[in-house]
Amino acid sequence: MADEKKRWEEFNFIIDAQDLDIKEKGLLLIIFRYINYKTGYADPSRTLIKKLTGIKHNNTLDNLFDSLINKGFLIRESGKGKRSKYFIKVDIKNEPSSINITSAKIEPIVGAVIEPIVGAKVEPQKENKKKIKENIYIDLAFIDDVIDKVKLTQEQYNKLVDKFGNKFVNNQILALDNYIANGKGTKYKDHYRALNTWCNKNKDQHSYQSNIKTTTTTKQYKKFEFD
Repeated sequence: MADEKKRWEEFNFIIDAQDLDIKEKGLLLIIFRYINYKTGYADPSRTLIKKLTGIKHNNTLDNLFDSLINKGFLIRESGKGKRSKYFIKVDIKNEPSSINITSAKIEPIVGAVIEPIVGAKVEPQKENKKKIKENIYIDLAFIDDVIDKVKLTQEQYNKLVDKFGNKFVNNQILALDNYIANGKGTKYKDHYRALNTWCNKNKDQHSYQSNIKTTTTTKQYKKFEFD
């Protein structure tokens, strides 16, 4: 009960913050939704954050992050090849908003797992009974920081790597991203299927070129040996 009360006060603090505009509050609330209270931080991917905020450009998102950090509401720890860790700083000594918790209706964020607040009335949804699987795409910036067009889930990426090898798959992902960026690959709706086709098509050529390189190196070595 105490944890739920504290969490509600933190939520109210973000809503009541006078130093934040609506975009900054929206971003901060999304980070707040994904905080793991055992670790003390949230680590949603940039792809998920952009999807939930509706922000398409990295510069716009980075400017919002920088503003929240400079205003003292957020701490970000970045690691190369890893997701950033976000720590929210709130001051719950201030009086929270006078919101009637017992009559509050909680609207879910797409892709989030909602933990009900004690005492809140949650209206059950009767429509759309079919469960829709939400695809959470991974951030492929660990391959190359320019990649922002190709969309793959972690499961799809792992399947491609298991089938074709890490280095080869990463090269194909970068090639597809450039292809889409140049306006030639916008027709691809399923990037996993497209990459699978690309890899199957190009693997024979890749193997052939590798064999030529190996054969040439062997011949040069033998020539040097007999000279």
